[in-house]
Amino acid sequence: MKKKALLLGLLFSTLLTLAQQVELDYQEQSLSTILIDFCERYELQYSLDDRYFSNFTATVSRQFFSPEEAFDYLLKDLPAAYKKVGAVYLFYQISPVPIQKNYSLSGRFTDKLTSESLPYTHVVVDGTGLVSDQEGNFSFVGTNEQFHLQASYLGYFLLDTIVFAGTHHQFLLRPSNFRIREVEITGLKVVRSLQVGNKPGVLRLNHQIAQFLPGNGDNSIFNLLRLQPGILAAGEQSNDLVIWGSYEGQSQVLFDGFTLFGMKNFNDNISAVNPLMAKDIQVLKGAYGADQGGRVGGLVNITGLDGDLNRPRLKLGLNNMTLNGLLSVPVAQQSALTVAFRQTYYELYDSKQLSFRSGRAGNSPNTSERTIYPDYNFRDLNLKYSGTNANGDSYGISALLSEDRFSYLLDVASEQSRFDYEDHEHNKQQAVSGFFQKRWVDGSRSKMSAAYSSLDKEVRTLRAIGRQQSGQGGQGQGPGQGPGGSVSVLNEDQTLRNAVAEGQISLTHQLALAEQHQLELGTGWVVNPIEFSEDSFQVQLVDQRLEASRLNFYAQDAMSFGSRLELKLGLRANYSLNLDKWYWQPRASASLTLAEGLKLNLAAGRHNQFITRSSLVDNVGNYHYLWSVSDDQSLPVLEATHGVVGLTYHRNSFTLSVEGFTKQTDGLTRYIDRFEAPSLYRGESKSRGIDFFVKQEYKGHSAWMTYTLSETLEKFDYFTQPFFQRALHDQRHELKGALLLNFNPIHLSSSYVFGSGFPDPRLALDGEFERDYHRLDVAAAYQWHARTFTLETGLSILNVLNHANLKYANFIVLPEDQDVSLNLHAEAIPFTPTVFLNVFF
Repeated sequence: MKKKALLLGLLFSTLLTLAQQVELDYQEQSLSTILIDFCERYELQYSLDDRYFSNFTATVSRQFFSPEEAFDYLLKDLPAAYKKVGAVYLFYQISPVPIQKNYSLSGRFTDKLTSESLPYTHVVVDGTGLVSDQEGNFSFVGTNEQFHLQASYLGYFLLDTIVFAGTHHQFLLRPSNFRIREVEITGLKVVRSLQVGNKPGVLRLNHQIAQFLPGNGDNSIFNLLRLQPGILAAGEQSNDLVIWGSYEGQSQVLFDGFTLFGMKNFNDNISAVNPLMAKDIQVLKGAYGADQGGRVGGLVNITGLDGDLNRPRLKLGLNNMTLNGLLSVPVAQQSALTVAFRQTYYELYDSKQLSFRSGRAGNSPNTSERTIYPDYNFRDLNLKYSGTNANGDSYGISALLSEDRFSYLLDVASEQSRFDYEDHEHNKQQAVSGFFQKRWVDGSRSKMSAAYSSLDKEVRTLRAIGRQQSGQGGQGQGPGQGPGGSVSVLNEDQTLRNAVAEGQISLTHQLALAEQHQLELGTGWVVNPIEFSEDSFQVQLVDQRLEASRLNFYAQDAMSFGSRLELKLGLRANYSLNLDKWYWQPRASASLTLAEGLKLNLAAGRHNQFITRSSLVDNVGNYHYLWSVSDDQSLPVLEATHGVVGLTYHRNSFTLSVEGFTKQTDGLTRYIDRFEAPSLYRGESKSRGIDFFVKQEYKGHSAWMTYTLSETLEKFDYFTQPFFQRALHDQRHELKGALLLNFNPIHLSSSYVFGSGFPDPRLALDGEFERDYHRLDVAAAYQWHARTFTLETGLSILNVLNHANLKYANFIVLPEDQDVSLNLHAEAIPFTPTVFLNVFF
């Protein structure tokens, strides 16, 4: 009986379920018609707005288990809903939930005439500030399909346009440099000379104006660099840059991604970078982002020319000292090959020419003063092949070979002694780099790059000192005694060789996560092999080979909050493979627009360096510098903390900037050979200061002035007092100015540098402890444009007032014997006229 009742219940439940099933079968009917017909057919009570629901159509042919399931199906993804109140189904309109759609914008900035990429272009998209990468690419994500884009690049007209979302846009900027005969265009602005204060501690320089500054054309890039705030000009550093108090080897110069370790560059005549190859110059003075590393000082990033993709170009240059030439040829489609070569065509100086400054120094009767002019020969070769493919991907290979030889001979005789001294220096630098950058469909970019560079430096010193003796009194000649009673008391033949190299492989990825949000990730491997050897009379005393390698990782997030605040947070991590140790380097920067044209910049960060250029002080007080590998014991890994705060006002063509900085560096080393027990000592330094900068541009003319108030103090273990003392390159005041007048086709310029001097005790001549530096240079140039070529010629006069300046770190003390010493000065540039002739096809 129970089984029958159970079967009847199951049968009744099945029939009830089947009875509740409903069916819809409509073809392209309005939703209003479907709902009304359905409800009336199944005797359902309803209420709806016939006019509103008639706006939608539907096609359906299927069965549902209930009316509710049918209604859910019909109203899915529509701005409508229903609810059951008692026995009545109420159908009503709802506001659609807005679905936010992101639109991507990406592209590349290039020169309109040559198709050269424009690295680090400043971009503003809908009020958000960006900077393109080294190949001129950028990406942005926004909520509007249409974007307002503004782009500025030094020496180019401002681009202001409306553009629709999309990838692989090509933005062409029109140059306004001095060589191009422009048709007058009203309403367009151009930034001509340099940019200061857009980012904390960052300078952007227009290399096109460098050739019109006074100075030798082969050193025009460094002539421009030395006139910038925070970069030491007094003392005329020849093979390194002192940026915000950095020591030898702490600042880095990059060209197309490889490191330039520096050449001899005697008297600032020839720089390690061929000015014809330079396209963009970016200076990072301190507290830079997590994407850069490996040094605790500043960074100068120079990007080389890609070459003209449209037609062949030939540039020839001739001046007092060198021949310079560049040839650029388009290859296949969207690629070019560029070759540049420089060569000195005669001895720059006569090494036998001596200038006797003052004989014996007044306060040092046993010290002679001599000024020498050495021989110097130089040559270099640049090769570069670069281009883009059909997908907008970029690639390039760049190579450099350079060599210089520096020597002088000194032969001085007196009644009591004879002194022979020879110094020979040979530098060879070679470098190569390559990259490939992929632009993805979503606008993000991936870049793989590799680079290798090396510098091999060899210095040979020969010295012979003899004192005159009577040779009488029945005494025979002793060992080493020469004819006429001359006895050789000191002979020296020493050869030092120091080779340093850097190889690296890196992979970076940049993407726009959202509007006002840019993320950059990167990883890489760096290796630094270093060699050092010392020979005496061709007998090897030291032969050392060291190597440091590390893995790099970094993440950097750039965020914009409206159009006023930009924040960049980053973290760089280095894992030293030879030390088996992690080094963490947080970085942060912010830029706040306080009012129109007024910006506040802040930045701070920690930086590490794994190779060091240690100072060595010999037994007479001369300083030498040698590259070595940090072992975290006797040679610690350098660690520095940077801080920058600046305020910049820019309106129209006027700029005023004030920027303060602080740097604290630990891990300095110095080998002292003057004490009874020569030893390696550890030290630390601290630098602080403030840069003032003012610039005005007017109708093609430009003038700027900078003043730096700073101090660099150091403390080493060998100091007799445990207090910080002034470093050798510490200079309290430096004032610099430049004026460029463009009366096309005539260009006039002048520059002036004043420095308060360095506290080098070796310069204590006639009671002086530090000597002021003064240098005024003037120049005039003329351009003549023909149909197929442009001719430039000009005259520069360096050190017009012929002030007797001294070069920093080029002061040598040579002991004649225990009682008398000879001081040699590698003198800074005297009154020097130079001429040049350039032809551009």
